[in-house]
Amino acid sequence: MKAFLPTICLMFLAIFSSQAQTAAPATNPFPSISTLTTWASLNSQQQFDVAIRGVGFKFEVKEPGAESTAYTYIRKVTVNEVNYTDRIVYRITNNNSASIISLVTASTDLVSLYTPQLATFKNNNCKTEMSKDKNTTCSCYESAAYAIDLCDERVKLTMGDGNKYFVSVAKK
Repeated sequence: MKAFLPTICLMFLAIFSSQAQTAAPATNPFPSISTLTTWASLNSQQQFDVAIRGVGFKFEVKEPGAESTAYTYIRKVTVNEVNYTDRIVYRITNNNSASIISLVTASTDLVSLYTPQLATFKNNNCKTEMSKDKNTTCSCYESAAYAIDLCDERVKLTMGDGNKYFVSVAKK
């Protein structure tokens, strides 16, 4: 009888600790719309670099252009034993007057994630190049300071069909 009580306590401890482990927050979270607009307002690649590394992205390449410079960051994630590469591009004008952040992934449904966060933004007709593609569905939003495009692109994968999600936050 004395061994019975500790055994029961150990069983409860095991059950509750395994439930706590499964309820842990997901790794590799995506930044909120508020965070993306804050980052777009930085107008500094150095500040953006520090912020983006905090959510697991690593610098990949710098692409200088005539009017702007693009900095691409990537991170590798595994969801349900499938490997994905998330990509985020920070493009800043050479005079630091405006910036655009573009996030592309297939690992998470960004439309479902970001649409509720855009409730306070005005929904506009999309005039972006991506929205003209018949395999892409886009919703475009704007506020006084930002233009945001949220797209779901149907892509052909080697193992079947998939979706690639895209969000772009541009500081006006």
